Amino acid sequence: MPAKKRTAASTSKNNDSPLSPHTDDPVYKEKRKKNNEAVQRTREKTKKSAEERKKRIDDLRKQNDALKVQIETSEKHISTLRDLIIQGEKTEDGHRIIQEILAGPDPKDND
Repeated sequence: MPAKKRTAASTSKNNDSPLSPHTDDPVYKEKRKKNNEAVQRTREKTKKSAEERKKRIDDLRKQNDALKVQIETSEKHISTLRDLIIQGEKTEDGHRIIQEILAGPDPKDND
């Protein structure tokens, strides 16, 4: 958010210009220093939060892609099992396919 612009009305009210003796006041300087530090902390916190949010989004996208692959694999397995049931044949090949599907994914396939 941009800083407020000073208007003629606001400067004439206090008659404080940036060059006024008020800026030499140690209390004023200390307040400005603390404010500048607080602003810096807030900006750093906002930046860190945005970076964490971006990382979380990236992680969720990767997880979503992995889940989509898992869904596709499961749908293929269902289709294969459905075909085997419809055929009604008890072959050794059919039995092997069923056992592979029931055993789950091969760890070598995750590479």
